[in-house]
Amino acid sequence: MISDLRPGHLTWDEVDPARHPFDPSSAAQVVASLGPARRVPGQDAGRDEDDLWADAMSYALVARYGRWVLGRRWSHDEGDFDGGPVGAWCCPGHSIGTPEETIARVAEALCE
Repeated sequence: MISDLRPGHLTWDEVDPARHPFDPSSAAQVVASLGPARRVPGQDAGRDEDDLWADAMSYALVARYGRWVLGRRWSHDEGDFDGGPVGAWCCPGHSIGTPEETIARVAEALCE
């Protein structure tokens, strides 16, 4: 995992909701339109492929919305980044399923 994707490094300016308008009703459509959504690894993919995909999706989301989206991988327990507020996403190994499930999970975590 690339260190610039860690949500713990975000500043308030990067996450302040007043500075970053977001429409949760369009999240699923936006996530599905991004490049990585067309290349979700299969359920039998290895950890490296899963991690690379999750990072690619993070970069695509950052390009669309800004760095605040990095918090979508900040899971409650032992996930990509431990101790955060997100329950929809754990880590690539536990969160990647079928392409449809995975994209829905990314969008749900983004909305959290």
